[in-house]
Amino acid sequence: MSLEVVENHPRSKKSEISFLLIHGMWHGAWCWEPNFMPYLEELGYKAYALSLSHHGGSPERKSMNLLRINDYVNDIKQVVDSLGNIPVLIGHSMGGFVVQKYLEKYQAPGAVLLASVPPFGVLKGTLAVLKAFPGAFLKANLTLNLKYIIDTPEKFRYLMFSNKVAEEDVAKYLKLTDSESYLAYMDMLGLNLVKTQKIKTPLLVLGAGEDKAVTASSVRKTADKYKVEPIIFEGMGHDMMLESDYKKVVDRIINWVETLKTF
Repeated sequence: MSLEVVENHPRSKKSEISFLLIHGMWHGAWCWEPNFMPYLEELGYKAYALSLSHHGGSPERKSMNLLRINDYVNDIKQVVDSLGNIPVLIGHSMGGFVVQKYLEKYQAPGAVLLASVPPFGVLKGTLAVLKAFPGAFLKANLTLNLKYIIDTPEKFRYLMFSNKVAEEDVAKYLKLTDSESYLAYMDMLGLNLVKTQKIKTPLLVLGAGEDKAVTASSVRKTADKYKVEPIIFEGMGHDMMLESDYKKVVDRIINWVETLKTF
């Protein structure tokens, strides 16, 4: 199965290090294209952005609601195996959870957990959504259609963005979103949590101060679990790659990556 993989084209490569970017719930490779991909290109780093099965331009592996987190792990494995060098992984939100599950089995030079679902799952985020949008939460669970959680610009902004992101951008990004697998959500709720003791890959844990989907406190708990220092970017929302200060995030990633020993 051919997955959608978007890549940049640096004129001159600063390093042999490359990146594979994995999106979160409802998103696709498109979320990395406005900012992260061109900025990494400008800095001289090769980057690839993957659309997980049934997201963005990727085909269906199975019906959306039957997809499991392990299916997304297999997507990453398929793309990594197709690349010349093993990339540093950057996983956002659910993508960060999938990266952690991938690293239970496979190695990488390093991995960045960007506003990532914690290894202990999405219960806290679920309760926050229930409190903020009880009607949408009930409808999503009764219909098994998680798109109802973000199906208006108001709900989408609340969960994903700071007030610095323009209304027209919120509306534009919302049109690009997909639904999300209910079974994958259940995996993150408790059916298939991360076995952190199996992960030996160096990790960078980043979060956003105004994130209402994965709060800064949850990011700190993730970092504590892996015994690393978290970095919180104040004034940013959950979709850090689409916020106006995205360069600060990329610069911090590059500074960290250059300290890694690749294999």
